[in-house]
Amino acid sequence: MDASVSTADPAEAMLGQLAGLDLTLARHVHACAMATEDPTEVADLVKAYQRVSRCVRQSLALQARLKRERERDQRDNPPPPPPKPKRDPHRIAERQEALRAPVQRVVWAEYERPDDEDEDEAGYFFDLLEQRLQVRARDDAFGMVVQDGAWVEEPLDEHVVRFSRDLGLSELAALRWRDLPDPPPEALLPPDDEDQDDGDDPAHESSG
Repeated sequence: MDASVSTADPAEAMLGQLAGLDLTLARHVHACAMATEDPTEVADLVKAYQRVSRCVRQSLALQARLKRERERDQRDNPPPPPPKPKRDPHRIAERQEALRAPVQRVVWAEYERPDDEDEDEAGYFFDLLEQRLQVRARDDAFGMVVQDGAWVEEPLDEHVVRFSRDLGLSELAALRWRDLPDPPPEALLPPDDEDQDDGDDPAHESSG
């Protein structure tokens, strides 16, 4: 008997036990019927076997119905989530850092800019990543999920996939982020930092 059934619902547990007893009895009756050669006894034992077998089927069917009803009730009425964990700035900062590089890899895998194109879609998603990291980190449960009624740390790989999906990035790329290359350092620079300082431009100096 499944231990989870006995703890989930006493009625399911009793039906499971009853089905087990009925099955034992059915086997015994069957053995008796096979052991005798008296036609009258065989006929009586066959009838008894049929009744016991029907009891086994009915007990199992009722147990299955109770299980379906219990599972449907659990889906329709999920338990409330536990209270949010106490804020841990150190843990949150560590998860931000751990998440940044993997998602940057996913961005670069999808939006690596060819040399002959001006549109910098990767830069847009790098900026969006930073914005979302800041916003999501305001949640005390950032980087955590509810499991068995308690908050636990979310595995990094799962968080990378979920965060990438939230940004509209490829989930397939996120699943293999460990195999993707890091973007070059210059791709992560803000647009203003990619250009030379105007003060060093001779044309700028002469215009003054």
